[in-house]
Amino acid sequence: MDKHRNDAIGLSDRLPFWGGLALSALSGLLLVAAMPGFDAPFIGWIALVPLVMVVTTAAPKRIFWLALPFGLVFSAGVHNWYPHIFSPALGYILIVAVGAFYAGVIHLGVWLQSRLSGAFKLLALPVAWSAVEFIKFITPVVNDWWFVLLAKSMWRSPPALQILSVTGFLGLSFLVMLANVALAFIALELIRRRKGETESGAPSIGASVAALAVVALVVVWGVLTIPQPPADVFTVAALTDMANQDPAVQAQGELAGTAVNDPAASQAIFELDAALTRSVADQQPAFIVWPENELADADDPYFAGLIGDLAAETGSYIVADMVWRAPTGLHDTAVMFGPTGEEVGRRAKINTTAGEEDAGFVPGPPDYPVFATPYGDVGLGVCWDRHRLGITRELARSGADIVLMTVDDDFDGTPTFPPFHASDGVFRAVENRVAFGLGTINGLSMVIDPYGRITAEGGINESGVIVGETFTVPDRTIYTRFGDWFGWLMTVALVGFIVLALRAGRRRR
Repeated sequence: MDKHRNDAIGLSDRLPFWGGLALSALSGLLLVAAMPGFDAPFIGWIALVPLVMVVTTAAPKRIFWLALPFGLVFSAGVHNWYPHIFSPALGYILIVAVGAFYAGVIHLGVWLQSRLSGAFKLLALPVAWSAVEFIKFITPVVNDWWFVLLAKSMWRSPPALQILSVTGFLGLSFLVMLANVALAFIALELIRRRKGETESGAPSIGASVAALAVVALVVVWGVLTIPQPPADVFTVAALTDMANQDPAVQAQGELAGTAVNDPAASQAIFELDAALTRSVADQQPAFIVWPENELADADDPYFAGLIGDLAAETGSYIVADMVWRAPTGLHDTAVMFGPTGEEVGRRAKINTTAGEEDAGFVPGPPDYPVFATPYGDVGLGVCWDRHRLGITRELARSGADIVLMTVDDDFDGTPTFPPFHASDGVFRAVENRVAFGLGTINGLSMVIDPYGRITAEGGINESGVIVGETFTVPDRTIYTRFGDWFGWLMTVALVGFIVLALRAGRRRR
């Protein structure tokens, strides 16, 4: 047994196993408190310190089991909407499975720690966590499995978010984990010094402080990067119409999820959204974004005429969600009508769900048109399009300054899912420096500026309209230009760390 592990076991022996489990669960609770819906981002910088201290000083055979309470508590706290998407039994099984997955990632990082030394030991967990998050996001099939990202703890912290314009979300996940690991190593080293113990190969306090300084500098850079809004702002209105929960609308016929709404239901939805639209007409919003409710056939002259006339009446661009029977198949589509009453453009949803595909919808073609307006070039999307990393990025590469998306987050009215999906809009805005407008069925409707500041926000499961100011910026970001370079860097680093760890293990035999 090597010197590191002897010292580590010596420390962990002073803490009963149940005490380690409790500290692990505490980290899970603290990280949940930083996540969307709870929104205490400052806790995210320290939430994992108890967990890292416990697993870093544990015997190898105990690491996974000590990390498991963290994984289970965290997964239960951020994925409690799984039973609303799947059957209840499957939802709870998946919560446990994803919790075990998180524990496995921690185990991988600590295994690397135990075989590396110096700064590599400090970087092992941040690299492992970030690389695994990225690999899951790019791997077919599993890329649509919704595991909450560590970076989501910072979704309401614009200074921390600015690193996304360079690295994408992986850079922020890396920084959050790095800060926690550095603080844990500092605490462990101070405990060892107090007790007269040493650990060979451990990073020095100086190295850990330097890591914290890097994190602090990135956040300070973020503070300095965010400008005051310019003089030429414009307004975006976003509806929350609650159509899926409105008995008067539901009584008219089947709603979203079928190939196309019943005409009576389409009329009821239009009247509901038209009333909400007229309620903010006096504020003269440049754009009004409706929810994703497959309102009617996009080429039905009657409903297209109704929306076009309303756009002309209000003098605004209106983005509605409609069904497009295109040569490429049946598409769930965002359609924009201009103040002249004419259709300006449309784009089919690319990231369709299994339920939509069962109902006959197919993914839209990977085309990224943008549409010129006096306020900037507009890219369109629908709901889960903002969850995929590349869709907003490709719109930005095509010249979009503004991205408007229709959204349906109504899983049986659960209030816990919408904040997690809303955070995707914030992330995509900062990554690509585009303004965002999100209209939803049950919330969270949002207006977001290119630096991730939420300038207007609706309630969850509350009908209404929000109006917020935003603006455009001319420059494209490093992330827009070069994509997921940081994710690939983390993947290469993880492979390199594993090779070094295996070689170190062979030398110790």
